[in-house]
Amino acid sequence: MSHASRIGTRPLVALALSALVALLVWATPMWATIVEECNFLTLFRRADRLLHGRCTAKREFPGAEPVPYTEYTFEVLEAVKGCRDAQEKPLKSVTFRHAGTRRGRALPDGTEAAPLRLGVSTYEVGDEVVLFLTRESRLGLCAPVGLYQGKFHVAEKDGKKRLRNSLGNHKLFDGVDPSSFPDLRKGELEAARSSGEDLELSAFLDLCRKVEK
Repeated sequence: MSHASRIGTRPLVALALSALVALLVWATPMWATIVEECNFLTLFRRADRLLHGRCTAKREFPGAEPVPYTEYTFEVLEAVKGCRDAQEKPLKSVTFRHAGTRRGRALPDGTEAAPLRLGVSTYEVGDEVVLFLTRESRLGLCAPVGLYQGKFHVAEKDGKKRLRNSLGNHKLFDGVDPSSFPDLRKGELEAARSSGEDLELSAFLDLCRKVEK
């Protein structure tokens, strides 16, 4: 290996080590709550915040210490859980941070270190989603519960808004007893029993409002 190559790898090794240490801090106790398979009730009960929203701003901080992060702001279209102010009024917007960036970190020699990507969901301005978010860690970071399981992309289909996560809602309602939801209407019951299908947004949000905590 050349002298120049050795110099170039040192910042990358240092960055990787510092990121690893920071992740151990960030991940306790949050990491254990976001990587296992989750059904709907698990997503709901582990979510600190649950909202239907639209991304209005995105800003990356690849040089942040000890963990690079991306900050997002969302317009809150519906505050289902944990998105209220001190007077219990629904928030109009929320801002939160996810670990990781798409851009790399600028190094003193003018080169760029590889970006830190941790499998945490990303969003673009204009994206409409339903999010089940973990509580913030000591570093002020959060993530969707179950990683991609707790992020549902919303899109219009056949004149109605529908949603699905990156797993295609597979096994979302496995092990979920419809009796967990009081006073279900017909459409809501169908949503609760569905598996691997797009769900109607309005019915899904009704389920979220009615689930017994």
